[in-house]
Amino acid sequence: MITLAPDAQRDGLAGMMADLISANLRQNPERAKDFARLDVIITLEAVDAEVAVTLEFRKGSLIVHGSGHHKSAIRISASSELLLALAAVKIRLGLPALLGREAAALRRGLLSGAVRMTGAFRRPLQLVLFTRLVSVNG
Repeated sequence: MITLAPDAQRDGLAGMMADLISANLRQNPERAKDFARLDVIITLEAVDAEVAVTLEFRKGSLIVHGSGHHKSAIRISASSELLLALAAVKIRLGLPALLGREAAALRRGLLSGAVRMTGAFRRPLQLVLFTRLVSVNG
């Protein structure tokens, strides 16, 4: 079940993330297992657009908030373009393929500091599950 919080009703990024995850679950029913295992709050911040969206996953449900959440376990900050690159990452053998051609911009962003992640190393499995859930190239 995916729900938009009241503060996300008019937020384009929040709506886009909710639609992306809904579509991926419909088109790839096997991803429901990943969705059921996600129990984490993730904030995505598009620094160039000065917007953030918080995804509150609770083992099979998702509440999408329209602003940064102070209790996020994982925070990913990058340009809008690099955040969208997360959805382009291919999944190989069940893991995000960061060495593939599709992930080149994301890889460069991670190496240059244009993509900043906090909390990801403390919750690597949750980050992998999230990446598989949002990838359109799974």
